[in-house]
Amino acid sequence: MNLSVLRIALFLFSLWLVNRCTPEHNAQKEMQPKIDKLLGYWNTGNFDDIENTLHEEFEMRMSPLFEPELGIESFKESVKKTREKYPDFTIKILEAIYGDSAGAGRWTMTATSKSGKKLNVMGISILHFKDGKIKDEWISSGDLLWMQQLGYTLTPPQE
Repeated sequence: MNLSVLRIALFLFSLWLVNRCTPEHNAQKEMQPKIDKLLGYWNTGNFDDIENTLHEEFEMRMSPLFEPELGIESFKESVKKTREKYPDFTIKILEAIYGDSAGAGRWTMTATSKSGKKLNVMGISILHFKDGKIKDEWISSGDLLWMQQLGYTLTPPQE
């Protein structure tokens, strides 16, 4: 092997190595286990290790008003109520993006109401991290689509 080919190979290997050690890759490695746990809470209602996943100051904000639900106990109550109404409630992440202390994901939610109505709604979440735990989650989804799939209709005002 001549010296120029060896140099090119070493250069390409160095680029690959540097790319694998980017902050985004490291952030993903640190955040992914916490995000997987959060997803598991929604999908199963099992809250194992929640104190090591959600920050003690955790806030959840959902569309359309984004009023904060504060604390881990409030989060657990929201999940329990959701799973009571929709026992097969499942979220699947379709795409995720990671930053230094935040992550964002596009997801789809499927569920069946107790009356048998099927739901399939897409949404987006933004998560912020503090002290290695999830500090907050901002959730936006197709609220109108959700309601329409449950049988609600939107009636325009009379003129």
